[in-house]
This record gives sequence, C-alpha cells and structure tokens, in this order.
Amino acid sequence: PPGVGVEVAGRGGPVDEEEVEDVEADTLTISHGPIAALKWPAMTMGFSKPRAKAFPEVKAGDRVRFEFKKAGDDYELVAVYRMGDAK
Repeated sequence: PPGVGVEVAGRGGPVDEEEVEDVEADTLTISHGPIAALKWPAMTMGFSKPRAKAFPEVKAGDRVRFEFKKAGDDYELVAVYRMGDAK
C-alpha cells in the first residue's frame, strides 16, 4: 500500500544483488533483484532521497540493502545500509 516501507532485503532473495549504479544530489540509482511484494522484476531504477544530503557515505559501486516508500509518483528511500558496514 502507498506510504508503507518495503525492505528489499526482506524479500527472501540474495542481498548482494542490490548495487548502487549512480549517486546524484536528489537520487540514488540502484540495480535490484525482483521485489515480489510490488510484482517488480529485477531492474535498475532511480529512488528519490528524502533530502539532498541524505546517505553521504553511499557511493556508486556499493552493495546495499535499502528500504523505500511510495511518495507521490516516485519511490523515496527511507534507509540505505552499505553491506559490510558495522551494525
């Protein structure tokens, strides 16, 4: 449903499929595996950031887990976790 976060890593697939392809001021472009909850196939897509300086540690090429929500016509990142970072 709109406004509900989806944790991509919780979809039951391998978490190492998520890779940051590009970092812009207002978006992260992420290649991700299928997201069954939304009936999405594997794809590369841009996700809006909640604010321009969000997730400054994330760089192109990083492997990540992420959470997002529907925000108008876009999907906005809620959290991004770099793989291998300390918990």
